[in-house]
Amino acid sequence: MTKIPENIKKQILRVSGLIFLILTFGIGPTNIFGLEQFIQEKTDYFFGVTIYFLDYGVISLIPFFGIMLNSKRAKFKYSELTIDILTILFSTIIFFLIGLYLLTFIGKQSNPLIPQYLIIEPIFIYSTLIIGIGIYIPFLLTKQTEKLTEIDDIGINKE
Repeated sequence: MTKIPENIKKQILRVSGLIFLILTFGIGPTNIFGLEQFIQEKTDYFFGVTIYFLDYGVISLIPFFGIMLNSKRAKFKYSELTIDILTILFSTIIFFLIGLYLLTFIGKQSNPLIPQYLIIEPIFIYSTLIIGIGIYIPFLLTKQTEKLTEIDDIGINKE
């Protein structure tokens, strides 16, 4: 993180705080960001997944995680920072959709009085965990890439 200018770090933290305030007070707790009607029309399932303040906190820190991912690069560039933030955002969206798909298998109730199209979270922080996994995946892939380049620099993989 020492390669990143201090003013950029402060701006990213301000943007993260602003995103959290907008999500918390602008949208408030909601079912899948207000897309539940659209998703129900497309999938014939109603996902009872409520996005809470903890989810908003993790989502608002995506720019901060982008800086952390960018700090693994040799030099700081604004374009690479933007790409890292968008990579984390895209990964989070993909894993959230995968999490919703998994809910169609594990979120159905066994009670015959509850309709089968009603899907609920198996645990309270299910959506937070799925969002966290989506944020973590780019870090996992970046670490593997860095280790391979370090090995190449040492000369172990050279033929």
